[in-house]
Amino acid sequence: FAEDLAIGRMQHGVRVGCWSADVLLDAPLGVGEATSGDALRLAEDLAAASLRSEPRVVRVASLLPSGRPVATMKGVPVGLSVSISHVRGLIGAAVSADARVGLDIVDPAEAGRSLDIWFTPDELSLLPDDHGLVRAMLWSAKEAAFKAASLDTEFRPRMVAIESLSANAFEWRVQSGHAEVCGVGCFAAAGRYVVALAATPSTDIERGEAAIDSRDWKAATDRTIRSTPLNQGVSA
Repeated sequence: FAEDLAIGRMQHGVRVGCWSADVLLDAPLGVGEATSGDALRLAEDLAAASLRSEPRVVRVASLLPSGRPVATMKGVPVGLSVSISHVRGLIGAAVSADARVGLDIVDPAEAGRSLDIWFTPDELSLLPDDHGLVRAMLWSAKEAAFKAASLDTEFRPRMVAIESLSANAFEWRVQSGHAEVCGVGCFAAAGRYVVALAATPSTDIERGEAAIDSRDWKAATDRTIRSTPLNQGVSA
């Protein structure tokens, strides 16, 4: 992968195409399954640090039905995109002030062939599989892209198309009804986990446009999509 993400330390300026995000990964405090509540509290710490504010005045809550996190400071929404993810043994949060971001974490050991019903043949052929690693990448990319799209509808994996994929990055498109959003993303490793971070322009979504033409910003995006071998350094 393009980089490794440290666990337990805030990482500022993680590049996603031509944008950047702050990311924080950590082990859940309790014993057993991590919860969305754990991830929301982590997002509050990260958002407060990014806003250079006192943690006690920053809150992050989930917006239904999509579960999209929304950050507020003293009860007022702030101009910060927030995304969270949690799996057994790891929670994560990402924030960005210049793009809509989506974060997802997957354990490759749990990314079996049962996921294939949610992938198209074209998606499965983007890269040769490597002990479930490509399935983990595809699933995390779909989840992260859906979160970045911010369409406030329930997640349906087939509404997200992964259009290109490499060991470092991916391009995606989300379609729901008449709304269409596209963007880019990157992959990183965090211990044994695959982490996907997706981004799309924030201004287009805030204007509520039904479709986003990706040509303008893709031309300026320094993306790393290329056919490179899968990194073998992700621990099993």
